[in-house]
Order: sequence, then C-alpha cells, then structure tokens
Amino acid sequence: MNKLHDLSRIKSLIAFSGSDAESFLQGQTTCDVACLNAGNSVFGALCNPKGRVISLFHLFKVDGIIYMLINTEWVDRLIKRLKMFVFRSDVQIADVSNTYVALGSQVAISDNTRKDLQTIASVTLGGDLNLMMFVISVDTHQLISADSNYTLDSNRAHWDQLMAAECFPDITLNTSELFIPQMLNLELLEGISFQKGCYTGQEVVARLHYKGSVKKRLVIYQSDKLFECGENIYLPNNQNSIGTVLNSIADTGSNFSGLIVLKTDYIQQHELILQDDTKLSIQLPKYGLD
Repeated sequence: MNKLHDLSRIKSLIAFSGSDAESFLQGQTTCDVACLNAGNSVFGALCNPKGRVISLFHLFKVDGIIYMLINTEWVDRLIKRLKMFVFRSDVQIADVSNTYVALGSQVAISDNTRKDLQTIASVTLGGDLNLMMFVISVDTHQLISADSNYTLDSNRAHWDQLMAAECFPDITLNTSELFIPQMLNLELLEGISFQKGCYTGQEVVARLHYKGSVKKRLVIYQSDKLFECGENIYLPNNQNSIGTVLNSIADTGSNFSGLIVLKTDYIQQHELILQDDTKLSIQLPKYGLD
C-alpha cells in the first residue's frame, strides 16, 4: 500500500503563461527561473523591496507553462500583487487549483507509481532533503482517494512535522515580511541564485551575501509550550528578542516542535531557558549552517 500526504487543502497552483512569463518571474523571485526545464523544479521566494520574504514557493514547467506551487492562503494575494507588475509584458497569471492538486511523500515513489498517478510534475523541496511533492490532476486525485492501494493522509500537522524535521521553512500571513531569505536558510536550500540578474529585494539579499554576515538562522526546536507563529522569544532579564517562532506543531502529549529563526549567538546552546521559564531545546538542521 502506498502512503501519501494529501496536500490538496494546503497547496495551490498558479500558472504563468505567455512569451514573457520566464523573464517576468526572473525579475520577481530569488531563484533562477531560467534553469527550469521539463524535468526539474526550483525553490524560491518573493521579497519586498527591503529584501524581506513575502512568501515561499516552488516552480516547475510543463509544456511551456510555468507553475507556482504555493500555500493556498497566498494564492489570491499573490495573483493580485504580481499582476501589478505585468504592465505590457506578455504574461497571463491564473489560479489552476481546480485542475491540479499536490501530494507529498517521505520516500521516492517508483516509476510504476508515477505512471499510475499520471504525475504531471515532481517537485523537490530544495537541497538534499528526503521529502518530495507530486502534482496530479484533480480527476486522478478523486480516483486514488477511492483506491485501496493508496492511503492519503490529509492531516496537515503530519506534513508540517515532516517539514520541520527537515528544517524546511514555510511562511504564513503572520510571518510574512519578517525575514531576509538567508535567515530562513534559503541559500542552503538552493532557493537563492547569486548569479542571476536583478529582482525585487535583490540588493539587500546580495549585500548580506557578499559583504555581511547572517545574524539569525533557522533551526529546529522542541518545547513544552505551544507558541504562536511570529511570536518573539526572550531570555530572562533581557528586553531584546533572541528569536522569532516560524511555526509550532503539537507533537505527542504536551510536547511541541517547530522552527525558529534564532540569533546565531544562541544556536550552539542545546537548551535555552526563556523569560517565562519555558525550556527550549535547539537542534541544527541536517544540511548544516555553513
């Protein structure tokens, strides 16, 4: 039996078509859209002019159309925002979530399974991580939902736990425009190209890469407290925040885990005692922070 994660309620797809679709996205995103071909995908971010990440996404190309796989809560907002910059470019932007859906998997699926699912595209998270996503048609999704050969897990917390264990970031409305891409480890996850041309926020991102040092990094944490997304954390007798919670997921019993953007001075401390006596255990990502 094949176990897959049903991401149809979490992820949505936006299609970019037209002769200028590639160059348009190249000027809006941190990743190198020009390297897209029929068999790969790229991870990246949309930033504001100050270099702060608005949202994260994956791009892939099928039959000359570029698709953006993104959290559902962002679809309408991003379409509205991106259409502001189209001007006279030959670019059409459309929500195609009623046509395609996404599935997730902890392991690579076989060629037979890909054929059975009639997979439209395979999407790697970024870097050398274990998780993958697959895009299939809505019709196929309905068929396998009733197929005893497949088990579809639609519990979002289960997928979020897997993402957190890989230290892979996810931006919500509460955490949008708080972090520069490097704070989310994007360059370590192949989500930033420093060779491509200009894009919105590029000056800030490039300056940090070539002339500065990253003062905060994304790490994994465990705690006995459920934090709010975007919540700042403090040490006793210190009014300056040492980090910001990216997400918090119920684990087992009264244990919680998730991701936190933490000042690098505190990353090597395996356990922190916070202002409210909460214990926070810190774990570095498997892909390292160098």
